[in-house]
Amino acid sequence: MFQPISKEAFEARFYGRTPFVRIFSTELEWFIQERGEITLLAVMLRCEIDKDFNAIILGRDLGRKYRAIHVIVSQSTRDELVELLNGSADDLFAAHINGLFPQGDESAPFAIFDPKIPEARRNRYYQLLTEDPVHFPSRVMMEELALWFKDPDGVFIRALQGNEFNSRLFELYLHAVFYELDFEIERSHSQPDFCLSKGASKLFVEATTVAESENSQPQRFDPEAFQDLQRHATEEMPFKFSRALLNKVKHRPEPERLHYWELKHVNGNPFVIALHDYSRPMSMVFSSLALQEYLYGLRAHENGSIETIERHIFGERSIPSNFFAHDRHKHISAVMLATQATIPKFNRMGRLAGLRSPNSIAIINGLRTDHEGIPRPFRSVVERRDYIELWHEGIYIFHNPRAVKPLDPDIFPHVIHVFQNDNGIEQWVPSEFIVSCATQMVISEPSAIDQALRTFEEDGDKDPS
Repeated sequence: MFQPISKEAFEARFYGRTPFVRIFSTELEWFIQERGEITLLAVMLRCEIDKDFNAIILGRDLGRKYRAIHVIVSQSTRDELVELLNGSADDLFAAHINGLFPQGDESAPFAIFDPKIPEARRNRYYQLLTEDPVHFPSRVMMEELALWFKDPDGVFIRALQGNEFNSRLFELYLHAVFYELDFEIERSHSQPDFCLSKGASKLFVEATTVAESENSQPQRFDPEAFQDLQRHATEEMPFKFSRALLNKVKHRPEPERLHYWELKHVNGNPFVIALHDYSRPMSMVFSSLALQEYLYGLRAHENGSIETIERHIFGERSIPSNFFAHDRHKHISAVMLATQATIPKFNRMGRLAGLRSPNSIAIINGLRTDHEGIPRPFRSVVERRDYIELWHEGIYIFHNPRAVKPLDPDIFPHVIHVFQNDNGIEQWVPSEFIVSCATQMVISEPSAIDQALRTFEEDGDKDPS
C-alpha cells in the first residue's frame, strides 16, 4: 500500500517538476511505497480545468533520478484514484531492473560522494558528511539534489571533495533555490553558472564566494564571539566583498575572452552576481549590512540620518565605496547575497523532510519576520511537525540603480529586495521570512532524543530551551 508522506519528504527526492504544470494542476497529496531496496513515489493532482483527480507514480531511472513510470488520469474521486494507485503497485514493482526503472535516455548518476580524489586531499567538510551521523540528513539532501544538477565544466565532484567545497555547495544551494522559485534552469553553457527563465523573463547568474580564512575556527556561542563577528563584518567584509565582485567584473572566460554580459547567449538580458560569505563560521549572519554599505556607499544610522561613505578603511588599507556608482559596473543588474548556503541549512532541510539522525536534534535561533514583515527573535526545534523553512529564506537582492538591464523584482518573490532611492535605502521585506539564523545541534542517546522530541511536540509553542 502507498503511504502518505509530507510534501517536504517528496520534494527532497524529486527536483524534476516543470514550473508550468502548476498553472493547470494542484498537488494534493504525496505517497511512498517501499519494498526492500525499491522505492516508488506518487503524487496526486487535481486538474484545475476538468476538476478530476490524477496521479503520477515515479521510480528511479538508471541515473537514480525519480521519474514518471505510470500515470493514472481522469478519476472522479480521491478514493477511486487511491484504489487504482494501490492496484498498480504489484505490476510496477515487478517491472524493475536491479531496483531501477530504465527510461532509455539516462546518463550515469552524478554521485558526488563517490570518492574521486585521494583521502589525504579530501576536505574536512566532505569527511564530516561521510563520517558523522549527525550530518546524515545533509548528505542525503545533497546527494538527491545533485542527481538533478548538470556539471558543464566536468570538475564539480573533484572540486567539492577537494579545496572548493564551499563554492560547490553554494552552486547546489542556488539550484535548490531557483527550482523552488519556479525558474526553468539551464546549465548547457559553462559560463555563467545559471541561465534562468520564468515566463518571458530571462536572466543569467554567476556565483562567487568569499573564501574561508585559513585559520578559521568553530564558532563560539557567546556575546564576546558575536561582537567579534560583528566587528569582522563591519571592518573587514567590505574589502572581501570588493575583491570577490571585482574579480567577476574583470573576468573574461575562455574561449571567447568576453565579459559575462558580452557573451552571445547573455547579451541583452539581466546579469546577476550571486555571492556568499564563508570567511568565518557564522560571518554570513552579520555581513548583509556591510555589503549594502559597500554597494551603495551609504550608511543608515538609528536616528534615520544617512551618511555618505567615500571609502572603506581598515588599518592601512583603503578602497572606494559605492560599487554601483562606477560606470563599468552598469552591466551588473543586481547582487544577490545568500546567507544560508551551509551544511546546517542542508541538515535542517533534510530533517524537515523526515530524515532523522537518531542521536541528535537541531535547534534553530535567529530573526524571522512576522506577518507584517517586522523581524522578531525566534527559536524552534527543526524536527517539530509544525516547523516550516524554505530554501530561499535569508536571500537579499541588491538592485543596481544604474543598471543597463534592471532586474524585475517580481520574479523573485519572498526574498529581501534592496533599492537606492532619493531618500537613501529602501527595503522590501517579506513576511514569515528567516532573515538570519544559527543552528545548535543537541547530541545525546537515541532514547533521550526521542523523549525530547515528544516533549517539544507536547509543549507546542513553548521555547525549546
